[in-house]
Amino acid sequence: MMSINMLEGSVTRSLTTMAMPAAFGMLMTFLFQLVDSYFVGQLGTKELAAMSYAYPAYILIISLFMGCSAGVSAVVGGFLGKGDSKKANQATMIALLTFMVLAMLLGLAGVATADPVFRLLGTPEDSLALVKSYMLPLYVGMFALVGGLIANSVLMAKGIMLKPTLVMAAGGVINLVFDYLLIFGVGPFPALELNGAALATVISWSCILLLMIALLIKEKLITLSGGDQWSHSLKVLKKIMTMASPAIAAQLLNPIAIAFVTRAISSHGDNAVAAFGIVTRMESLVLTGILALSVILTPFMAQNFGANQQQRIDNAIATSGRMTVYWGMAFYIIMIMSASSLMHLFTDNDQVIQYGQQYFMIVGFSFPAFGLALITTSLFNGVEQPKQSLKIILFRAIGLTIPLVLIANQFGVVFIWVALAVSNVIAAWYAGKQLNRWLVERNSSLTKQKPIDDYLADFRWLRFQVSKNFNG
Repeated sequence: MMSINMLEGSVTRSLTTMAMPAAFGMLMTFLFQLVDSYFVGQLGTKELAAMSYAYPAYILIISLFMGCSAGVSAVVGGFLGKGDSKKANQATMIALLTFMVLAMLLGLAGVATADPVFRLLGTPEDSLALVKSYMLPLYVGMFALVGGLIANSVLMAKGIMLKPTLVMAAGGVINLVFDYLLIFGVGPFPALELNGAALATVISWSCILLLMIALLIKEKLITLSGGDQWSHSLKVLKKIMTMASPAIAAQLLNPIAIAFVTRAISSHGDNAVAAFGIVTRMESLVLTGILALSVILTPFMAQNFGANQQQRIDNAIATSGRMTVYWGMAFYIIMIMSASSLMHLFTDNDQVIQYGQQYFMIVGFSFPAFGLALITTSLFNGVEQPKQSLKIILFRAIGLTIPLVLIANQFGVVFIWVALAVSNVIAAWYAGKQLNRWLVERNSSLTKQKPIDDYLADFRWLRFQVSKNFNG
């Protein structure tokens, strides 16, 4: 498939064309994660809770390298926007090697420190062995996931969306098949239960990595030969790390906050922890559109920033904001109506189901706000302002989520849900203030417009379409 031209044509069409395959890839990933939860749920609530205790450490490492991939995407996209494919290829190779080696080292450190880390996260002694049976294989295989993430970010930076999406979908199918075989022990395969779920995940990561590298070679984004592409490798690595470091710090703050929330919830028992584990996965699924938009905005902004196309940047900001709000509102309504039925798919425990319903009733209200803060951080990463992204996430995680949850924990689980919703809303307001300040510095046309006018125009268009179809 031809790559998407991010520098010409309709901004709305470009964003939609990029976001759709990205959303499909994420949807497949999240669906298979939910299947993981479904299969593990058949083993019991204790196993579900073990996955939840493991989640903060797991997401911490993933977030670290998501920050790296954001930096790589911004740097490679900037080079491509300037027409310098040679430096883009060099940055790709350096990033792959550097971050995969780093992932191996962190994985070994995770294995060595598993006991104290999971005790710190509130894991009871009788669940520690279960948590380790799940996390230790993931630690060892983490390098494969990281290689796939970096390769995917490079392909997106060039506007190649469909092929990596199909690779991710194939990896999800592989994960699903081996989940069933290894968790329950089908045919010649042993019944490894929770450990089997982890091994299935590592197998799928490895397959994704091999296919992604093949794509990079086919698209001429890396070469296997040496030569002068290494002559300025340290300079390129420094540029990547300059962009990636604030993004890494920003990404790490979210799982730190999640770990804190998990620790707080653990004081209310396994049912509360199991519910939190389920709803966070369901939330990722229903917010796929927003998450996909946030991922593709970084390379889109990077290329247009590199080409100095401010008007396209302005259009992307306005369009992505409205898309985010509409998606968040729609799925808040959907989750209010369907939360109970969806929770029943994973557990028959009435208390777990009730916690899940309350979560989506309360936290779901803040979905649009969560999305606006998220896409603003992606926008800043793309225009080489990663420190602004860091400020937003630092404010939400350290300034809002942790202290509010600390207070709410004294009153019960429902108040923790309220604290999370309030954090999202205030963080969105703060992100808007930061973005407006940057737009003023850039002399953007958006500073002379009122966002409400765009929403009213959309509403008038929708009303006209409904009226035309009804009368027709």
